Amino acid sequence: LSNYIVNILQQLPEDMELMDVLRTIVSAMDIEKDADIYKTATKLIAIMPTLIAYRYRYSKGLSVISPDSSLGHVENFIYMITGNRNKTNAKILETYLILTMEHGLNASTFAARVTISTESDLASAITSALGTMKGPLHGGAPSGVIALLEEISSEDRICEVIHNKLEKNERIMGFGHRIYKTVDPRAESLKQIIMKLDDLPEWITLALKTEKETINILNQAKPDRKLYTNVEYYAAAIMKTLDIDASLFTAIFSSARIVGWCAHAIEQSQNNTIFRPNAMYIGE
Repeated sequence: LSNYIVNILQQLPEDMELMDVLRTIVSAMDIEKDADIYKTATKLIAIMPTLIAYRYRYSKGLSVISPDSSLGHVENFIYMITGNRNKTNAKILETYLILTMEHGLNASTFAARVTISTESDLASAITSALGTMKGPLHGGAPSGVIALLEEISSEDRICEVIHNKLEKNERIMGFGHRIYKTVDPRAESLKQIIMKLDDLPEWITLALKTEKETINILNQAKPDRKLYTNVEYYAAAIMKTLDIDASLFTAIFSSARIVGWCAHAIEQSQNNTIFRPNAMYIGE
């Protein structure tokens, strides 16, 4: 990180959320005006984990860990956050990042394409995407899953909590998807990774039991609409297994999805038409 970026990271308010920090830093990055878009994309993708790790450790009063160029992208990410080199954990996290780096025209990707379609720069497009990803209905979902499981806390409370949420018409975080009307293949892949662990932590066992019982309850309540766990459900399980602070979840999701944002922005810029939807007036 340049001294300029480090100075901003240290000067931003201590209570500023990490996604707000990333949005601010990316918009302030010193990127050459006429730089090749592929070069800029590589720089943005590469620097994201370093920004996340630096800000996290600095805000916790921990010594900042510099990147280790001998490590791969994900292993280095974990090292900068935790100070530990662990190839197994890196493989688990890498699987999650690969599965989530691109997912069609989701809200944040759409925001990036709209911005780049105005012939704005890539950093601005990524800033737009980060602002969109911050929303709890998009990038904040894994945190919602953890809140759900913490509320359940033990296997004998699963039915009680889920039924209460259904009676209050509350959303069951981690279940259902706007696109997938069957099993989310990304969730299934993450589940298979978890099941290969030698010893399933108590928290993971609760997640697996909650999935089974919740699906039964939901499918009985809404037999015409089958619901399954989505990728956020097992993303939360992965993060908890790796003992990663919940405040990092959405930022880590962003460190993966930035690959897709950049790819979409480059594609948009190569065959561009500005986004200009029509709106239908329905007032008086």
